[in-house]
Amino acid sequence: MSNRFCNNCGAEIKDLSQNFCEKCGSPIPASARQSAPASVAPTTGPATGMEPYSRSGGLFDINRNYYILKEKYWDWGSGDILDEKNQPIGRMKRIILSIRRRVELRELDGTVVATIHSKIISARGAQDLKTPDGQMIARIKKKILSLFRPVFYLEDPEGNQWFRAQGKFMGFSFKVYDVTTGNVVAEIEKADRWRDMFLGGLFDFKDTYALRILDNVTDRRILLGFVLSIDNVLHDR
Repeated sequence: MSNRFCNNCGAEIKDLSQNFCEKCGSPIPASARQSAPASVAPTTGPATGMEPYSRSGGLFDINRNYYILKEKYWDWGSGDILDEKNQPIGRMKRIILSIRRRVELRELDGTVVATIHSKIISARGAQDLKTPDGQMIARIKKKILSLFRPVFYLEDPEGNQWFRAQGKFMGFSFKVYDVTTGNVVAEIEKADRWRDMFLGGLFDFKDTYALRILDNVTDRRILLGFVLSIDNVLHDR
């Protein structure tokens, strides 16, 4: 039995005899059922041709649509990553003795599956998203002239823009857009925004972010990278 993916929602189609996607109900073209190669998968970003990293049940499972990131203040950026049922699905760990403020994204068993680093010298607060062995996945940059309604761009290793994160007032909420189609692919919300505004972080023991993803195509590493970059640049002190 070969794997296929729905053209509409990106869900895996395991039974090649079925005519409709079990997840969204969209028709499955006969050509896809009969002749599509087993390696066909959703793309990571606009026209990249890259397959998203996805392990069934893992932190970056392509079928995950909700993430809650709970940062522990006294750990300087470490914390838990939960699903919509408040169940742990991974962890983030900031390496304290790191010039580039490295944060590791880890599976529950401790396996490092991605890292994000701040560039040492950058006027735009650039962050590098990498694989555990150091291979560049993407770079995230803040638009310089975007103070009250911040904007972040995500570029591929060659500098081509894939996604744009457009913030609302003071950067507490963001929508992530595919720059090719203009479609919204995710929404980011800083859940404790009012406490930060009135207390100035004095009693802010945990920063909490909610990430809602609107497709089953976009690489989850990229979207979690956006959340960590926004936190590193705008909210970490």
